[in-house]
Amino acid sequence: MCGITGAIEFKRSQNLDFKEGSDLHNYIRRRGPDYYGVEKAEYADWSVTLAHSRLAIIDLSVASNQPMISEDERYSLTYNGEIYNYQEIREELTSNGFVFRTTGDTEVLLKAWECWGEACLNKLNGMFVFGLFDKIKGEFYLVRDRFGVKPLIYTFFDGQLLFSSSIASVAKQTNQDIDLEYCSSGIRFGFFEGYEDRTPFKNVKYLLPGSLMKCKLEGELKTETKTWYSLEEQVAKKRKELESLSSEELISQGKALLENSTKIRLRSDVPLAISLSGGVDSSSIAAITSKEVDHLMAFSYGAPDHPKSEGPVINKFAKDKNINVEYIHHSYTAQEMGNIYDQTMEAQESPFLGLSIIAQHEVYKQVKERNIKVLLGGQGGDEIFAGYRKFFVVALRKAIENKEVLPGLQYFHSLALMLVFEAKQIKTYWNEKNRYLKTTGKDTSFLDCLPEISLNLFENSSLSNRQISDIQKYSIPSLLRYEDRNSMYFSIESRLPFMDYRLVEFALALPDLLKIKHGYGKWILREMMKKDVPGYILKNRLKRGFDVTQNWVNDGVGERIKSNILENKSKAKDFVSDFSQLENSLTIENLNNSNILNEAIMLDFLIDPIKKPTLHS
Repeated sequence: MCGITGAIEFKRSQNLDFKEGSDLHNYIRRRGPDYYGVEKAEYADWSVTLAHSRLAIIDLSVASNQPMISEDERYSLTYNGEIYNYQEIREELTSNGFVFRTTGDTEVLLKAWECWGEACLNKLNGMFVFGLFDKIKGEFYLVRDRFGVKPLIYTFFDGQLLFSSSIASVAKQTNQDIDLEYCSSGIRFGFFEGYEDRTPFKNVKYLLPGSLMKCKLEGELKTETKTWYSLEEQVAKKRKELESLSSEELISQGKALLENSTKIRLRSDVPLAISLSGGVDSSSIAAITSKEVDHLMAFSYGAPDHPKSEGPVINKFAKDKNINVEYIHHSYTAQEMGNIYDQTMEAQESPFLGLSIIAQHEVYKQVKERNIKVLLGGQGGDEIFAGYRKFFVVALRKAIENKEVLPGLQYFHSLALMLVFEAKQIKTYWNEKNRYLKTTGKDTSFLDCLPEISLNLFENSSLSNRQISDIQKYSIPSLLRYEDRNSMYFSIESRLPFMDYRLVEFALALPDLLKIKHGYGKWILREMMKKDVPGYILKNRLKRGFDVTQNWVNDGVGERIKSNILENKSKAKDFVSDFSQLENSLTIENLNNSNILNEAIMLDFLIDPIKKPTLHS
């Protein structure tokens, strides 16, 4: 896990500074504080720079430092991520005559490309982005993993290319303006990443998940971008493979996949731990990991004895599994609370929604203080196994449309049970209704600079296709960004077993009635784990996420957001037409309204979108 950056420039210009301590380095320094390397090469009229800021996880020796050059000096590579099945690929390459000088996954990736070229990508199981230069052919490649777990940002400027793990780095170098449509998708529809290839800045783009960009260094830079992985195609293929299996066989296969997805993510030469909530997803990962790792450590946001949090459930489960839990439930002064908010904004390099992102940031800070470098988490379980409440409605609507009486009655029963048990959450769901019921999404309160955009989040599709939309657009991309930026700000590698492509394809291809049943989403996951996770977790219908038990808006965050904005009135007026209305909206009482709070966070970002990176002391 690391930070990468680089460029293709004309030899005659080469204005970008990649030296250690430069902005291009400092914006990725926290992602990889263990070593920084730069490699330059030339081809015809072009200069190619690859740079790498390393977080050493597998093979801690200097031999695995990057950029890495092939033995014949044809290929140079800068790579961020982990190839979890690198040991199996290494064995295959060894049988093909390749000799290794390291024990890490970087050399495996490099030799895999030497052996199979682009075809090697289908063999990789992991999270990865990389830039690779072929000095013989004068071809440069940018590649991103299937689901975009790791970021890869690029821009073209004056016929040249700059790429990085950092959005702020690229935007600052090329003086890009804000992309207000990207910002609008977040406020109006609740997601940022996944809205095409946009970032918060115009002309600064994400390489899309499962994509490859090929650049030919000729008289001018010729680029071609293509998709190397199609989730839709793989799910359709997997569905045919599974259609003859019984429910019991599917449950057994699903559990074997989840166990293997978790176990291969335990490959590490540094200490690792888990993130633990009282939910089914993280508890499943914890149960599997606790069998493999002695003296397993977990981190959880909340207090072990707070009755309104998941702390008591976590405490009970952890004792059953002999897991040592570190709880994060500090008391903060208003100054400290404001500083945590500002630090989270710097880490994210983009706007975010709500306070749970700040709580997640604090978890990773605690992990860092305990000298843990790898943290496993449960991100993705709700999307691939249909845990979200909206999926109940999608399944019911499709059954009615297809005139499927028995499944329709079962989905209606599940929806009714869910509503009964979550009656106290109805106000929260109602507050979000316009995201799904209006094609223009939520209305803004004061941030009238945001353009109207038209999307249909409640698209008429099958349950599986709606899940795919969440994985590709509406949910996973933004959640992965939050997790990646918070974890890497503290030089922590986050690993997500539920995002293993084999498990994703399997889960999406399952019959709908194995996903939603008896009032539960993720029904098959509960069945898979019933021998390892206790009923008081598996049978709990309530969803919490991070419990922000402190009233953070009242205790410092609200005042910090307000002061950040009002101390920059001249800049704020560029985005708000009625400034008196804005001042009235920024009362602490109003900021306790989640919609107004999100607009205020957005405005704070717009006023100062590119923060100076804070370096490790």
